Amino acid sequence: MVSKDATVRRWLPSTLSLDLVEGPVQRVAEALRVEFLRFAGAERVAAGWHRFDSLDAAFRSAPNFDNVVTFLLALPTRSKWTVLWNNSFLCDGYDSLCWCLTSHHDLTTIHWAAHDDWTTFQSGASFTYRQHDGADVFERSVYCGQEDKRWVFHATGQPLDEENTAEYAARRKRDRLNEQSLLLMLRRLGARPWSEDFYALPEQECFAISRQSPPLAQTRTREQVLRPLPDE
Repeated sequence: MVSKDATVRRWLPSTLSLDLVEGPVQRVAEALRVEFLRFAGAERVAAGWHRFDSLDAAFRSAPNFDNVVTFLLALPTRSKWTVLWNNSFLCDGYDSLCWCLTSHHDLTTIHWAAHDDWTTFQSGASFTYRQHDGADVFERSVYCGQEDKRWVFHATGQPLDEENTAEYAARRKRDRLNEQSLLLMLRRLGARPWSEDFYALPEQECFAISRQSPPLAQTRTREQVLRPLPDE
């Protein structure tokens, strides 16, 4: 049974999509710097390394939440993966950034989201795994989500060895992919993003990067965005 640790529950729904990048945080940070500078154009970008005592302290370093990503953390883990967390109040990860990290920097990425209940979006689970294979980007994508009164399921690309594809034959579409099955797949890939002991804090530093004055940014406070669950 996969559960959400206390900090993950406290920072919902911002922790329902924690993108994964294969590689040490130092390498990921350099790629993030390149992509943020490219995205920002003439805007000022601030970046640096910070040591946080806990995952909660790392999340608290974000000054606020915006409709676009203006602040992003690269979090080191006790595995081959680096976790990305950002301050978009849509709480849906950063899929286009994952694409750029794979296509421009040869970094394997997993953009994923899972929420059995309605949050900023209707219930559903999905993932897109990307890996650069030399000449092109291999992509595997699975989506299972509620769209008003109906559930939709679709999959593209060659299945991963770590997937339990037998579940995709379930009669009810909503049972084909959910929080539990997606997080178990991530565990088989060596990632436990909802477990606090997965993160190498405070022993390693985190990389933070932010856009200082993005156009059309709309800001919300933590109190307006977060919907924490009680500790289990």
